[in-house]
Amino acid sequence: MKTLTLSSVILLAVFLACGGGGNPGDAVTDMFDAIQAGNGERAVSFMSSSALEEMEIQLETIKLDPELSAQQFSSMGIELDADKIPDMTAKDFMAAMISSPMITGMMQEAEITVGEVTIDGDTAKVEVTSSVMGQTDTNIIDVVREDGKWKVTEFGMNM
Repeated sequence: MKTLTLSSVILLAVFLACGGGGNPGDAVTDMFDAIQAGNGERAVSFMSSSALEEMEIQLETIKLDPELSAQQFSSMGIELDADKIPDMTAKDFMAAMISSPMITGMMQEAEITVGEVTIDGDTAKVEVTSSVMGQTDTNIIDVVREDGKWKVTEFGMNM
């Protein structure tokens, strides 16, 4: 069974969930605010359909051994009920991850700065400088407009 590394978990939780109606830069800021608040449901509501599909594929690996997966996540401070894992959707999983004390604790001191935003029709690239747990990186986040709102579709954050 493949295991998710802590950096993969953080990466998924922090930068998959994003969206907003105004502009792509505001969407990133709104996502960040929801994650800092530990509001997983709000953050997940901003994920693009392709991001959810990607997460669903990852979740299938987790569902192969719910007991082991629950233990692995527990060791990282993320409590998941092994009995509920087989029925979880990508939205359920991401909401649980983002709402976890581990992610919320890590994000309390985090900061982001939105740089250049390049819009091309219903797609955009957002330059984001993030400072999380003492590491500062500048990356590009790809977003797409779905149903009138900007949502993350592909991400390039490496922590």
